[in-house]
Amino acid sequence: MTKPMDGAAFAAAARRYFPDLTAAEAAQLERDWQLVARWVARVPRDLPYEAEPAHCFTPDRRRR
Repeated sequence: MTKPMDGAAFAAAARRYFPDLTAAEAAQLERDWQLVARWVARVPRDLPYEAEPAHCFTPDRRRR
């Protein structure tokens, strides 16, 4: 699993992009980001391009 961003780096980024966050909102945002970062870390990255169904999709030409 990829190591999530540390708390100090995340807090600095949050303050820069969202300067009006309250302390409670910033803490919740950090908890949510850590959760999403763990999900992203679990996504397999070694699959070939063709393995993803979205890249293999060919629309039905009759439905234009």
